Order: sequence, then C-alpha cells, then structure tokens
Amino acid sequence: MKKIARRVLMALAIMMIPGMLFAAVSRADAEGIALSDAGVGRTEFIHTERDWEHGRQIYDVEFYADGVEYDYEIDAETGEIISKDFDAERYGNSNPGLMIDEIEAEDIALSDAGISWDDTEYFRTKMDRDHGRIVYEIEFSDGHHKYEYSIAADGGRILEYSEEVVRKRGSSGDIISIEEAAGIALERVPGATESDIRIRAERDDGRRIYEGSIWYDRTEYEFEIDAVSGRIIEWDRDRERDGFF
Repeated sequence: MKKIARRVLMALAIMMIPGMLFAAVSRADAEGIALSDAGVGRTEFIHTERDWEHGRQIYDVEFYADGVEYDYEIDAETGEIISKDFDAERYGNSNPGLMIDEIEAEDIALSDAGISWDDTEYFRTKMDRDHGRIVYEIEFSDGHHKYEYSIAADGGRILEYSEEVVRKRGSSGDIISIEEAAGIALERVPGATESDIRIRAERDDGRRIYEGSIWYDRTEYEFEIDAVSGRIIEWDRDRERDGFF
C-alpha cells in the first residue's frame, strides 16, 4: 500500500509541472534569433527541429545562405544561443596569394570572437591540410564560451567556426533545473522519454534534491539527484512481472 500511495503522489506531482516542460520560445522565434545573429536576411534553405539535450528543450536550426551552412542550438525556454557554427562551402580567399602566419591567424580568430589574449583560459593552434589547402585549426576558451576556428593560410579567410556555451554545473551553488535533472536520469535508461518519468523537488537533511522514478519496458527505476552537482546519489531498479502505474 505504501508503494502504491507513493506512486499516486508522484503522479499527482507530475501533473503540476507539465507547463515547465513546454517551450516558451516558438519555432519562428528561434529561427529569427539565429538569422539575426548570423546577419542573414534571406536563406536558400532552413530547417528547424525541437529536441532535448541534457534535460532541456532546444531548437536545432540549420540554414544555408550565400554558400554558407549555419547550425544553431537555441534554448527553447530562454532563447539563449547555446552553440553555433558555420561552414563556408564555396571557399574564396579574402586576400588571395597572401600567406598568413600562425600569429596572424590567431589574431583573426580572437578579433572575430571579440575577445583578447588576456581573456583566454587556454589556447591551442595547429597547422593542417583540408582538401589540399593549408589551414590553421584554432581552439580557445574564455571560461564562458568555447571557440573553434578553421582559417585558410592563403588569404586568412575563416572557413569554419563554432561557439559553444561552457556550463560549469553547480560551480556557484545554483541548482540545476528540473528539466536538467530529468535529462540526467533519462540518460541512464536508453529508450525512455520524458513521458516515462515522474520527478519532483525535495529536501533531504537540508540538501536540495530531485526525487522521482522512470517506468520503462516493464521496469521501474527510482532515483535521487543532487540539485547542485547533478550527481545521481541513489538509483534503484525494480523489474515487475505484471501491472503498471
């Protein structure tokens, strides 16, 4: 009886949070955010999908404009750009015939990112060949974003670029969201989706946790997740022969 009552309470609790699991940003809004950031007014092709990543909903926006392929990940709740990259498909030199050195390539990347050498936490550059042309592969971070550039040695054109938000979970004592906690738990059960999980916020001896269960493939998984670190602190698996919630 105790187990049944617990399941009933968890089912009621999940009814209180479905609104938190739906996107506040529309598909059109996400596309507008991406296009505005890229400085593109007209596209040759655009495709947008809504997905889950690390427990939160995102929009994956892909489009082509002027021979360049763009990919954006947009937070469906806040509209924040989580990551972005582009790939110049039709290579052309900004200054053909002029070979740049490693330092010049690094300066081009830093200038494009809008940060200085002093802002970086790490910096790595290597020379490589891409389809027969010499390129500089540059990677660096300012502690908040991770940047990757591919720059043509002949002319100094940026051929590829990506930027990703670096998240330091729990570093300032902030708690992870209920969606992030749900995503952490679902990653432990391949095939399970948000419709299979029940989760709620709790306190355990003063510590903030998320407690819940996943019912998938006739198996119940019960868990507790630390709300600050995102670490799974308890995980139980119970294979049931018959019956459902």
